[in-house]
Amino acid sequence: MALELKITLKHGPKFGTLIAQRGRIRSMNQFKKIPRILATILALMLLLSSFQATVPAQADLDPVVVLFDASHSPQFDAADADLGLKLMFDMVNTSTRYIIHVHEDGPLDEEVLNDIDILIIAGSDSSSPFSNEEYAGIVEMLANGSSLFLLGDPTISEDSTYWPEGPMEDTGDNIALNTLLDGINMTGPRFSINETETDTWSDTMFDYDHSINGSTPWVIELDSTTWDTNHPIFRNINEIMTMTSTLKPIELASGIGNSYEGSFAQYRKDVNSWANYTMPNTTLFSLNPLSYSAMNGTFPSWLSAFEYGSSRVTIAGSTIMFTGRPIDLLNAELQWFYAADNAKLFMNILDWLSADFVTAPSAIGSMLIISAVILVIGVAFYLLKKLR
Repeated sequence: MALELKITLKHGPKFGTLIAQRGRIRSMNQFKKIPRILATILALMLLLSSFQATVPAQADLDPVVVLFDASHSPQFDAADADLGLKLMFDMVNTSTRYIIHVHEDGPLDEEVLNDIDILIIAGSDSSSPFSNEEYAGIVEMLANGSSLFLLGDPTISEDSTYWPEGPMEDTGDNIALNTLLDGINMTGPRFSINETETDTWSDTMFDYDHSINGSTPWVIELDSTTWDTNHPIFRNINEIMTMTSTLKPIELASGIGNSYEGSFAQYRKDVNSWANYTMPNTTLFSLNPLSYSAMNGTFPSWLSAFEYGSSRVTIAGSTIMFTGRPIDLLNAELQWFYAADNAKLFMNILDWLSADFVTAPSAIGSMLIISAVILVIGVAFYLLKKLR
């Protein structure tokens, strides 16, 4: 007769047979592995969350919409690469941050400006004035937080290589932009204007010591000693080449781009003659000193940037420095667009004007999800430990 061997643990039959106990021990050993598995998962998740991923900041966002006003007879054509602004605008459009539209027909009213982030008005002609409806549209645009970029130009004389081109003779008709600033009731900078008994003339910055050529003192190289190096607009700007009008009043508070001690505002007294050629003639307009922006030694400003309520405004004394035109020297091949850091400066201006418009995607959302998962796993682990 076969014997049936049954082994009972010393604590009594309630703990079952040896086979059952071995199974229970195996289960307990597996249960003890859970903390290590969870710890491994947690460590892996924390490691993955520490890696930085490249985020296409603009790819999934709407671009900043820039509108160029071509409806008020601007001096320079937005579609002309050789003589106008096409090279500059192509660079802007090539970036993923901006898209430029050109407004050619109809009033620049509230409907047109409704979805615009930055409005560029450059070299408008006084023969094509802004209407009250357009003033109201621009005021509303600014009230909604959009930005304004105004660009004037210097006046030229018959000594300029541009003079033989008839349309260029009235370059620097900045009175149209001053009228616009008056129309929208914006206080602050104005383009320097010299009013004679018969005409109104803009000015041109002269500097004999820092000109490219002594015979053309209006084509000037500027370095970082002439601007506010702390302003974002001049980030990574080392040199600028310009041909510019100046801004008034003297010692403009919002002036971030200035000039040298030997720079001064040259102005015309008639169609062909400079009034201040002897650097400077301070007696001719001594009774009306604000009729032009500056005299020798006052560091005239040519670039202004300021906040205006919830919007931002930049006013520049030169459009031509951003065009595809050759610089104003005889037989010159260098185009303004490629000169010094001119193109980079234009892009920096747009960046500052749109600084609050685009926020790059953040990793905060992903981190919150990871943190929530870690919390859930931690709670589950705690409950399992309690149940054990």
